[in-house]
Formats: sequence, C-alpha cells, structure tokens
Amino acid sequence: MPTSLFSFDTETHLIQPGLLAPPLVCASIAHAEPGSERLLSAAQARDWFRDALSSPGIHLTGANLAYDLGVMCADDARLVDAVFDAAEAGRLHDVAIREALIDIARGLHGVDPETGRQLGDDEGARYPLSLLVKRHLGLDISAEKKAPDAWRLRYAELDGVPVEQWPASAVAYPKRDARFTLDVHLAQEHLAATVPNGGNLHAEGDQVRAALALHFASIWGLRTDGGRVAELRQRVEAEWSANRARFLKAGIFRPDGAKDAKRLSALVSAAYNGTPPVTSPSERFPDGQVATDRDTLIDSGDPLLEELGKAGKVDKYRSTYLGKLEAGVAVPLNPRFNVLVSTTRVSSDYQQLPQKGGVRECHEARPGFVYCSVDYAGLELRTMAQRAIWEVGWSRMAEALLAKEDVHTSAAATFLGESYVALLPRVQAKDATATSFRALAKVFNFGKGGGMGAGAMAYHARAKDGVRFCLLAKVSEACGIERVPVRVQGKVKMVCAACVEVSQQYGDRWLDAWPEQRELFSRASRLTYGGQFVDVLIPGANILRGGCGYTQWLNTPFQALGAVGAKLATWRVAREMYTARRSPLWGSRLVLMVHDELVAELRADCPNRLHDAAERMAYIMRQAMRETTPDLADAIEAEPALSRVLSKDAATVRDAAGRLLVWELEVRVAA
Repeated sequence: MPTSLFSFDTETHLIQPGLLAPPLVCASIAHAEPGSERLLSAAQARDWFRDALSSPGIHLTGANLAYDLGVMCADDARLVDAVFDAAEAGRLHDVAIREALIDIARGLHGVDPETGRQLGDDEGARYPLSLLVKRHLGLDISAEKKAPDAWRLRYAELDGVPVEQWPASAVAYPKRDARFTLDVHLAQEHLAATVPNGGNLHAEGDQVRAALALHFASIWGLRTDGGRVAELRQRVEAEWSANRARFLKAGIFRPDGAKDAKRLSALVSAAYNGTPPVTSPSERFPDGQVATDRDTLIDSGDPLLEELGKAGKVDKYRSTYLGKLEAGVAVPLNPRFNVLVSTTRVSSDYQQLPQKGGVRECHEARPGFVYCSVDYAGLELRTMAQRAIWEVGWSRMAEALLAKEDVHTSAAATFLGESYVALLPRVQAKDATATSFRALAKVFNFGKGGGMGAGAMAYHARAKDGVRFCLLAKVSEACGIERVPVRVQGKVKMVCAACVEVSQQYGDRWLDAWPEQRELFSRASRLTYGGQFVDVLIPGANILRGGCGYTQWLNTPFQALGAVGAKLATWRVAREMYTARRSPLWGSRLVLMVHDELVAELRADCPNRLHDAAERMAYIMRQAMRETTPDLADAIEAEPALSRVLSKDAATVRDAAGRLLVWELEVRVAA
C-alpha cells in the first residue's frame, strides 16, 4: 500500500447530454487517519489536486476516479500532462476496478459473494460506491444516494456560494464519501491478501490507465450528420409503417398496436407442422411455450413470419438508435465504457452498432478531423496460438501464421483431405467447393477455439453470421429440412439437423488441423470433468479468473490476452494524443474502442500530418500487441483506414507513393 494515500472525489454540476465533464463545484479528500476528511472549495480543490499530482509520493484513490480526473482536466487543461504522468507511474487507483479484479480472481464478477445472486447492471456491473460500502463496511447508503432531494444531484445550487454558508448536510455528504472510499480501499487490501493471486491487484494500474483513456474518449464523443440522420428516419418510419399495416392485416397485431400472442403462436405452430421450437421450461409453463423469437420466425419457411422476424431490425432502429443519432447532431454523443468485465475485456454501449443499414454512416467526423479506424487482423487467432505456445509448448497455427499462410485455407485443406499447396490455387481461382470450405473453416477458426458444442456452433453461425453449415459443406440443397433441439445458453433452439452433423464432423477435423487445440481441449475436459469449476491464469498478464467451466477455461486466456494488448495500445495512443506535442497524434482524439478496433478523430489540417498520424496510431497498436504476444510478433497486422463517416466498409486506400488517402462513401447505405 502506498505510504501517502488520499481518496479524492469531486462534486459537480449535473452530467448533461454532450457534457460528461461538467463544471467543478467542490472536492473532498481523506487519508487513513480518522477525522482527516476535508471539504475543499473549487479553488482549494484546484490547488490541492495540482500539488498532489506534483508530489511523487502521493497516491490518489477514488470511486470511478476517471470521472473526477476528467472534471479536473476540463476545469484546467494544464493538468492533463500531470494526470497522465501520475497514471503512468501507477499512482492512481479506483475502488470499482479493484473490486472487479478481486471478484474476477474469486470467480464472482457481477455476483453477490454472499448469496450468489447475479447483480444487475445498475448495482454490480460497474461496482458503485454504495455497493462497495455495504460489502466492506456493512453500511447501507443507497437511500442517501438515490433520494430525489439528495445533495449528490444538487451541488450546482451551491456553485459560487462560500463553503462557510453551505447547509451542514451539503458539507457532510462529500466528506462521508471521501471517508467511505478510503476505508473501502483499505478493506480491499486486507481482502486481497486472502484471495488467490493477491486478488489481481497488481494489474490495477493497467486497468486504471485504460479506463482514463476511454473516459477521455467518452468526454470527446462523436457527432452525427443531420442530413443522413433525417434520411435514415424517413426510411425507417416508412418501413415501420408498412410493416405494421401488413402485420395488422394478418392479425398478428391488434388495432391498438399490441401483438396478438395467440395468433402468432398458432402461425408458428402451423409453419413448423405442429412441432414448433419451444422456450425453456418454467414454473408457469413446465413444457415451455411456442417460441416466437427472431431466429424461429426467420427459419420458419413462412414468408409472413420471415418478414416479421426481419422487421425486428427496423423496430430496433426506431426505438434504440434514431433518438440518439438525432441528439448527436446538436451535442456530442458520449459512449460509456466498462473497462473490466469477467473476461477482462472492455464493454460499452456503443459496441453493437449495426454493421449495415446506415446507422454507422450517420456518424461524421467533426470539421477539421477525419476518422481513422485501426483493426487488428485476426487477433483471436494470434492470441489463441500464443496461449497454446505458452501452455502446450508449440502451435501449428502459430507456424502457419508466421509463414503467412492463409489459415482459413489451411483448415479447409484438412477438411477436404488435401494439401494446402494444392487447395490454395483453387481458392484464389474462386472454385466453388474450395471457397465454400474456406468459408466453413473461417467460422470454425474464429468460433471453435472457445469449446462451443456442435449444436451451438451451428446455431450461432446461422443466427449471427447467416452461415448455414450444410450448404457450405454441400451436404444439402436446402437448410432446415429436418430440425433437432439444441440447448444454447440455457435455451432450447431448433437447429437444422444437417448443420449440426456438419458441425460435429468438421469440428473434429478442425482439431486435426490445429492439434495443439486438441491438447488444450483435452486438458479442459480433464480439469472440468463432472462440472467442476477451476481457476485459469491468463498468460502474459498474470490475471487469475476463478470459477471457470469448460468453455471459460478455453476461451478466457486468448480473449483476455487480446484485451491486454488492446488496452495497452489504447493507453499509449491516448497519451500521445494528449501529452506528446511532437507526435503527429498530438491534438487528435480517440472516440471508440470496439474489441480489437480503435477509432479516432485525427486532425486533418495537413495531409502529410494526417498520413503520419494514422501510420503512428497503427504502429503503436502493432507494437503493443507484439509485446503482448511475443512469439507471434511477426504475424501481428493492423492497418489504418481513413474516412469521413463511420463504416464497416471503410478500407485502407493509398496513392501511388503509398500515402494514405481518405476513403469516400460513394453510395448511401440501404436498410
């Protein structure tokens, strides 16, 4: 524990759309000595915070500390360098991140450790201070946090009022939070000493740095183009109205807009010849109910039901995206990031943007900026191979990647019983069989390593990617002629029997293609036999995930390894953007992290600078991942793509001299 540790918390005006770092009103601090809590006016907070950052022996802890850091830097931009330096030195701490690390080690992330109950997003996913105070100090402060007249929401009323004139309750509230935060931090130290791998607290600095970089990206946010948003609104509303009229006429919807569940169930039953897919059994419905989810509707073979299943996309556009996109025309949209989920990856409310349909293309870079997206090529294959080298001692996949083989063709060759050398020319010539089996192999390369069963593989390939195994393997002319029940994430799904057979057959051949994975699968089976749960140490990061089952033991290490490198890259890119004045990235801003991809707004005031900044961003990302996967360093690939709008179609475009050009969206995307 640092010898000079202070908790630090700010009280501000309310967060508003487009304003994630609102004006500072006051701050509070505390250290280990009881009664050391202090309330600081805005002026005192600025002085104290500046002095604390300039003192190498002082460490700061907070609850969602990145927010407070953002507030202080927005208040005085001259503090940015010192904040990034303190983060780099490991002097910044966060009790929410610490709790997540401890719970990951215990196999309890997002779970009440006393009851085993899954915590909801509002109470556990980000570990709010009220939850931590109840856990570690035995105090319930939720009423004080959630009361409609709580001072937590009213400090704007006191802006400019001398602290001496504040109500006693307004003075007491931030001082209590400072004390609670410090006491939680100290309690976590004691708890971590009893948890395997020290509760993973040695990894706190990396997570805090990533959280800081991502919060700054949230503060900057994204903007949208009014013309494209209006065009999308018009198209979606027209489709939505047409769909409603069609389904109203068919009796699926009533005149009041409510869905007629009985009518829909009857149509599904008829489409499946009386044996429809059913939902999981429940106390109310022991035999389950007729399934009416999107997959069931689309696979029904009934044109009307297929249209209803596809119409869900339009409904989601209308209910989820249009309002946000319209707001982004006036003020920045501020994505929210959770830096640490149970797999140690990052999650956010902006990771699931539809790849098609025009939602992404509504986002346009600010004037004077251009989007730069850099995505690691096949990252999970690289991290899967690196994990195998560390645990098995060798990897055929690593050999293929380092030899610059097309690993999808490599696996396809094993599927077909041919050599890679013989199959590759057929793939390049777009031979139908060769390309089909390469596509099949690609699904297995990216999906099978996590230990997914044959039925679940077939289901997810069809539901998420529209891939039908039986058609790719050329064993059937139509998918779904016969269906079998498959349990997927606790729910029963009806899946094409031929697809499941193909999934089983080629899942086994996939293990022949990459025999190191067969060894890992065997180890997972032995360790988790009979439903046992075991701990798994993420190689290269020394982060322990406790309570892993079969699939978690297989997929956590390589998924987490990618997260380690991506977070390191995020931090280094952000630090150059904010503090390295000689870097071509200086003045540019990160806006998104989507798993293996970083998206930034780069300054476009000079074409040469834009090229250099994009190349620098890609270089930093490659280097970070090469350090993370040292045996696969020569196989790490990440190329920048410049565009004025967000689009999954954005590509790397270069002139004859090899300098980057801005990819242009030539055709508006249809829904």
